Amino acid sequence: MCYATKRKIADCVKQLMKKKDIRKITIQDIMDATNMSRQSFYYHFKDIYDVLEWITQYDFTDRISCEEDQTMEEWALHVLHVLEQERPFFERVVNQIEWPKLVPMINGPIEEQMRTILQRNHLASIDRQAFDFCVHFVTNSYCYYMLDYMYHRKHKTDGQMRAEVNSLLMLVAAQPLFCPVDVPQVQSRMVG
Repeated sequence: MCYATKRKIADCVKQLMKKKDIRKITIQDIMDATNMSRQSFYYHFKDIYDVLEWITQYDFTDRISCEEDQTMEEWALHVLHVLEQERPFFERVVNQIEWPKLVPMINGPIEEQMRTILQRNHLASIDRQAFDFCVHFVTNSYCYYMLDYMYHRKHKTDGQMRAEVNSLLMLVAAQPLFCPVDVPQVQSRMVG
């Protein structure tokens, strides 16, 4: 019952977003469209951004999980297809909500997938701290790439996306990525 009610509210918000700016949708608009009471809304969600977070979870996050033997290329294409299936909705979200509010909604599930894929690509053989940094860096880069992709209304074919992912993977596979640099030690002088 709880899922069905949340789904009804979420679907209503998605429909209202086709007609209105997210900032102009009120709880009353949602309740009028769903024939529910305000208490019903507040029982399930704290505000409209909470609804968007729930939509992100069920309409995006759950659909992008990485299959056991899926390559980075296959997974990236799958994510692109999920975004394309509901492009108008995702474009409106990306264009109407500040990106720092959006990144936490998608960061966790993307990080989980990146961790899985990078472990499979033997990057896990580096020390734990370096591996965690790589996962964090690639996750944030990918999240902002996806937001930029939707914000600028980019369209890519599967072939273009494969080429980009393969370029990235070749860069990651080329070791070392960075040359070690000796950073000179600077002595500070105390004044006083």
